[in-house]
Amino acid sequence: MKFNPTWVYVVSFVDLFAVSLSIPLLSTHLRALGASHIVIGFFSSLYAGTQLISGPIIGSWSDQKGRQAILLISLTISAISYIFLGIVKSLWVILIIRAGLGTFKHIQVLARTIVADRVLLEEQSKISGRLTALSSAGFIVGPAIGGHLAELEHGFSYLCYCTALLFAVNIGTTYFFLYDPPETGSPDETKTSLKKKQYLSMREQMLCIVRHLVNVDWIIYGDVFALKFLMAVSNAIFTSNYFANVQETYNISPRWAGYTISFQGLIASLAGLLAGWIDQKFYKNDLSFQQRNLHGFIIITISYVGLFTAPTLHLFMLSIIPLTAASSLVRIVGMDMVLKRCSPTQRGSLVGTSNSISNIARFVAPLLAGLMGDLYGTRSATLLCILLSSLGIIVSLMVRQYKPIQLKVD
Repeated sequence: MKFNPTWVYVVSFVDLFAVSLSIPLLSTHLRALGASHIVIGFFSSLYAGTQLISGPIIGSWSDQKGRQAILLISLTISAISYIFLGIVKSLWVILIIRAGLGTFKHIQVLARTIVADRVLLEEQSKISGRLTALSSAGFIVGPAIGGHLAELEHGFSYLCYCTALLFAVNIGTTYFFLYDPPETGSPDETKTSLKKKQYLSMREQMLCIVRHLVNVDWIIYGDVFALKFLMAVSNAIFTSNYFANVQETYNISPRWAGYTISFQGLIASLAGLLAGWIDQKFYKNDLSFQQRNLHGFIIITISYVGLFTAPTLHLFMLSIIPLTAASSLVRIVGMDMVLKRCSPTQRGSLVGTSNSISNIARFVAPLLAGLMGDLYGTRSATLLCILLSSLGIIVSLMVRQYKPIQLKVD
């Protein structure tokens, strides 16, 4: 029977929609329970760290037990965790719940793995693009709805229950529609093959981040990954505790804070759609990508200055527009730089390095944001964003053009 990717789209969209209902409000909830900025940052870093460590293990487990079985386990644990997240008031218990979610909630990765397993190679790019676009739409709708419900008494608890209910919907969708393909070969051969694959995968993937970073030719790719790291850290610092910070700074309701997050998602989506046109219209001769990076980081830096000095929410949102658009475009340019400079045989390794750098940034940034918030006030983390994006301008000026490595043909 031919695989229908529609159900993968549904699972991915519902997953991100469910999470975006409650997670943007988590920092506000933790503040109400007495957590400091650094404690909230530690919660976010713990989640990122457990995701980083458990990802290869969950992936290997799904190789052995099947994608559907592990996806069902992931969804079930996530649903139960969000029910308890809505009930408990202890910071220590919430910390344990977040660690559990970080360990088991790999729904987006498993969904993409299902696409890789079931879709023909020539169609994977198209299907993956649709998957990204449709799932990202969940982050446009979710925060706005979540902000409305958060204004109710015990609103965060209701949002967690809604999130759990949506995970239950995904459990049903996965059980009935995302079945694994029949195995080929004898059961003994398949079992032996999977055990070997799991062993090698776990052994290799747990060391992949260090290996990727060590093996990179930093003379050729150092500027690319430096820009990637600066972009990722500054963006993660800005988004860390965003909901609580914007409420405290401008004294707005959760509903309006949710609107600002949804607005950012919309701007990012539009920027992504226009990226190709912008390249052809303004940067056709920018073969080294220097101008694109330089202009992007200049706009980002000016936007952060605008955010830091904005006395009203209206001026804050005015600065959000160029920041979000430029950030989206710089991320796309960074990946293009990697792919243009390397040979086809190096792409997988270098994309892995890029992902590793992003994961490290997501782990470090919340702690930095929390520390700055406790020491110097709610808006001080934006100063660190200004510093990092300014460094991005300097690095952009040092970007040079490299010809892609050509494979020799005998």
